[in-house]
Amino acid sequence: MFSYPREDGRHSPRVLSSGSPTPPVAVPKLWALALAVMLVGCGTLPVPLRATSPQPLAPELAGAYDYPQLPLKAVGESTQSRSGYSFHRLQLTGPDPMKPIRIDWYKPNRSVRCPAILMSPILAGNDLFVREFAAFYAARGLHAVIVYRQKEVFSADRPLQDVETHLRETVVELRRALDWMETEESIDSQRIGTFSISLGAMLTSVLAAVEPRVRCSVLGLPAGHLPEIIMTSQDKGIRKRRRAYLEKHGWSKQQALEELKRVVRTEPLNFAGTVDPRKVLIIVGLFDRVLGFRRSLNLWRAMGRPRLILLPTGHYSAYLATPYLKLVTYSFLRRELNKSPRST
Repeated sequence: MFSYPREDGRHSPRVLSSGSPTPPVAVPKLWALALAVMLVGCGTLPVPLRATSPQPLAPELAGAYDYPQLPLKAVGESTQSRSGYSFHRLQLTGPDPMKPIRIDWYKPNRSVRCPAILMSPILAGNDLFVREFAAFYAARGLHAVIVYRQKEVFSADRPLQDVETHLRETVVELRRALDWMETEESIDSQRIGTFSISLGAMLTSVLAAVEPRVRCSVLGLPAGHLPEIIMTSQDKGIRKRRRAYLEKHGWSKQQALEELKRVVRTEPLNFAGTVDPRKVLIIVGLFDRVLGFRRSLNLWRAMGRPRLILLPTGHYSAYLATPYLKLVTYSFLRRELNKSPRST
C-alpha cells in the first residue's frame, strides 16, 4: 500500500490548465521545495490522551492469537558488515508444520545489550522503506529486526476467510519473532518496540494489544476499517484480485464488503481501545487517498488519541519525509525504551 519514486529518477510531467506540460526537470525541485517548507512546522501534535485507562481485551479476541510455543532455530543465509552495525539475513525454523519466517537483522556493533525494534513492512513485503529506518536505528544502537510476511496466495478460487487466516498468521509470526529475540543475548528483551508502515502498521497495532512484550509502537500510515480498504483501495494488485473475485462469484461490491466485515476479525479498530496511547506514535498523511485520512483518524481516536504526526502528503508521497521521520521516530523509540517499567 506504499509506493516509491521510480529508480530511474524520472517523473511524469504535470499539465497546466492550458494543456501545456510544465518542464519535467522542475517537478522534483518544486516537490522538494514545497515539502521542505511544509515540514518546517511538522512535529508531534500536543493533543490530550483519553482520560480513561485502556480497556481489557474482549474474551472472544483474547485467545485468537495464541500459538504453541516451539523451539526456534535461526538459520543464516548471509552476513554483511556495515558502518556501525552488521546485517544478517536469517530464517527462523521450527518443527513441522511451522513455516520458516524470513527476517533481516540489523545488529549494532556494541558490547552491551541494546534495545530492539521489531519491524513489519508494507503490503507485498516491499522492504525499501523499512530498510532505511532499520539501518538508521542500528547505526545508533538499536537492534532492528524486519519480519517478512508469508506470501499471500489469495485468489478468486479461495474463500474470503483466507484473508483473515493470512492476517492472523502474520500476527502470530510477529509473536514468534519476539520469542527468538528474547533468546539473543545482545538484545535487551525488556526493551522492545515496534516500527511499521501501512498494512504492517495495521497488523502491528493488533500485536500491541495482544503482546505485553511490546513496550512502545510507531505506526506509520495505519487506518481502521480494513474491509472497506480492501474494497476501495486503488492499489493495482488489490484492485486486480478484487475484480477477479467479484466476476468469479457474481457479487456486488456491497455483498463482498458485508462478507469481509463478517470474516475479518483482525481489524485494528477491534483492538484500538486496549492499547495504551502513552506508548504509541501515529503518522498520518493529510492527503492519504489510498487508505483514507478519515479512516486513519478514526483509528487514532479509537486508540485514545496518542502522539500524532500529520504529514502534508499523501500515502505515496510520505516517502519524501523519510529524513524527518527517521529523526523523530528514533527520538520517540529511544525515549520510551529508556524509561523504566514503572514509569510507563
